[in-house]
Amino acid sequence: MSKVQVSLYARNLPNVAGLFKGTSDPYAIVKKLTQGGSPVEIGRTEVVKNTLSPTWTKRFIVDYELGHTTFLSFAVYDKTDKGDKPMGSAMFNIANVLAAKGNTKGKHAKGGGTIFVKIQKYEEKGTLRLQLKGIELKSTEGLGLGILVKPDPYFELHRLTIDRKGWDLVHRSPPVRNTLDPVWAEAVIDLGTLCRGDMNLPLRIKVFDHEKNGKHVDMGEFQSSVNGLLASKNFSATQDINQADLASAFTLRIGKNKKEMGQVVVLRADLIGMETVARSQDPAPSEPPKQDPAPSEPPKQDPAPTIAAAPIVPEVAVAYTPPAPAPAPHSPQPPPASYAP
Repeated sequence: MSKVQVSLYARNLPNVAGLFKGTSDPYAIVKKLTQGGSPVEIGRTEVVKNTLSPTWTKRFIVDYELGHTTFLSFAVYDKTDKGDKPMGSAMFNIANVLAAKGNTKGKHAKGGGTIFVKIQKYEEKGTLRLQLKGIELKSTEGLGLGILVKPDPYFELHRLTIDRKGWDLVHRSPPVRNTLDPVWAEAVIDLGTLCRGDMNLPLRIKVFDHEKNGKHVDMGEFQSSVNGLLASKNFSATQDINQADLASAFTLRIGKNKKEMGQVVVLRADLIGMETVARSQDPAPSEPPKQDPAPSEPPKQDPAPTIAAAPIVPEVAVAYTPPAPAPAPHSPQPPPASYAP
């Protein structure tokens, strides 16, 4: 029995919000179906507000046995206060998606639009506890009634795809309201999801100004990796998040001219449930072969063995927290109140 990781997005879904009621707020319910078995709900995505082309960040880890036909069904609903409305559904065979180009397959949804699912092999790699802070971000709001309107910034983490031709969205933070110096909530992110266990895999960190109409405004981006974030971890001696040192800050840039849009510092970056093992780059030097003494010389005692110098192992300053206890199993909960765009 192996595990696979499932993510999904949809495009051009029907708007079922109703006349003069804006745009739908879609979320998806995911169920697993096996031959001879009943459908089992494995989880629900977050709600994405005001969009008909949502990209959900929620990932699902599913047990999968090679050679056994297993289906996943995805039903999309519009979240409303008066009862959720169906927006479309589709069903996929896990084996067919794994065999597809890029491990991604799309189907026309019953009801309209297209649902896409991506399925990849999954191995548990530990987690990264991360907290970022923006410093003096440039406002994209302009002036309102003669007063500078401050944005509601949030950030997204994207990882480089396996074919290295694109980016997968893997995390989206809640927005911080009305500020140019946001301290984003601490996040615990699965390393298998974030970087497939490759600590040097390129990551793209993008910042947006959250808009209620779903048309979020780009505020800049930078690139790094898990190792880069760990190396840039920055906390002042006073432990005051408002006094972070800018020496290791990342600069947000936007557009072809790479216009500077402020800075981002890493307040916390800790590995959980993963030991960092330093590996020597060069093998230990071997001892030269010993020669027998010349026959004319008197017998000699064996010389003391030469101890080979231990290879120099580079030290990596990485904060480590002992493995957290595994959470107790629980039943899937209704989708959380949406903070996501």
